[in-house]
Amino acid sequence: MEGKVRVRFAPSPTGPLHVGGARTALFNYLYAKHAGGVFVLRFEDTDTERNESVFEESITDGLKWLGLNWDEDHYQSKRADVYRRYLEKLTSQGLTYEQDGGVYFKLPAEPRVVVVDDIIRGKVEFNSKNFDDIVLMKKTGTPTFNFANVVDDIDMSITHVIRGEDHLSNTPKHILLYEAFAAPIPRFAHLPLLLNLDRSKMSKRTGDTAVDDYRRAGYLPEAMLNFLAQLGWSDPDGQDFLPLDELVKKFSLERVQKAGAVFDLQRLNHLNQHYLMRKSLDEYIELAKPFIAHLSGDELMGRFALALIQDRAQTLSEIPGLIEYFFKTPDYEANLLVFKKSSPEQTGKGLNATLTVLEALEDTDWNQVKLQQILDETLSAEGLQPGDMFWPVRVALSGEEGSPSPVELLEALGKTESISRIKTAINKLV
Repeated sequence: MEGKVRVRFAPSPTGPLHVGGARTALFNYLYAKHAGGVFVLRFEDTDTERNESVFEESITDGLKWLGLNWDEDHYQSKRADVYRRYLEKLTSQGLTYEQDGGVYFKLPAEPRVVVVDDIIRGKVEFNSKNFDDIVLMKKTGTPTFNFANVVDDIDMSITHVIRGEDHLSNTPKHILLYEAFAAPIPRFAHLPLLLNLDRSKMSKRTGDTAVDDYRRAGYLPEAMLNFLAQLGWSDPDGQDFLPLDELVKKFSLERVQKAGAVFDLQRLNHLNQHYLMRKSLDEYIELAKPFIAHLSGDELMGRFALALIQDRAQTLSEIPGLIEYFFKTPDYEANLLVFKKSSPEQTGKGLNATLTVLEALEDTDWNQVKLQQILDETLSAEGLQPGDMFWPVRVALSGEEGSPSPVELLEALGKTESISRIKTAINKLV
């Protein structure tokens, strides 16, 4: 088929944009833009009982969030005249009949093999003797999926149909309709199924599969784009982190695999953490704001806190849990203060020695360099091991085993709050 490449993403607004649909939209977008073609958004919205405007918004907002801007949009609900005109073409050829209020397309009397030449799967054969006649119009007067789908693709000059593997079984019926209309048959590419880690089929009914869920959980669009692109496709150069324009340059349907693509959340988390770590601190703070709005405290302390944990958060929604102790006194059991190679006595000695030198330290010297120096000197002078002092100081300040270093916490919390928390820890040991 010659001419400009034209592809379409054709969701039904009966549910939110799911990751499988987003992957289909992305592959259509990448293919179109790589070829200098047109990306069409077509809402298959003839199911008036199940359509909801909130779902249409979920789809359009999700595509915009991912940066997948479309060139045209169409609504099947506004195309009744088109379907009626195409139906008349088939009827005038004696290819339709009515039954129980519906309109049907007659299959050829002689069974034949219908070959689907799929870009991803190669040639797939179907025997028409296994098909029933194709319903074109329901008794309600609305077109069926199979009919409207083909009519729209013909009428919109779609050159490539890129969709999920679950539509492969519909394709031979669609080819029969294309032939009946004497219309060019588009190239087909059926994408691999999305699988759970146990390789079971990923379903909209199981788990968090809506793009909105990941957006609210604090995933970045650039991470989701890379993740979706790698669900069935691989970069020829083996790179994991590609901006959208690079994905457009490198994408080809020939590198899409046939086998199912595993949806590995750990992989998505890894990608998301990579992009979070590479944000400037100001960008990171802006992204974090909606997630930490409930935490009240000093703005400078918040900036310190976010700077300290930027390389630890995998998602924006993890941030509150990682910095909460900066804004309220941590609650922990006394035994957490004692390092496994230390003892309560040595721990108490380490905390008291730390308290003494910190209380004597001038406010102007309250910075990481000076704090590290004074604590190292104290450790040596008191004949203590790091676990006798640095471990309990960190727990006293954060209430956690794993957190930024003691001097980072001391600088961020400030002198007054740090001393208060160390005193609390000493009292816990008594």
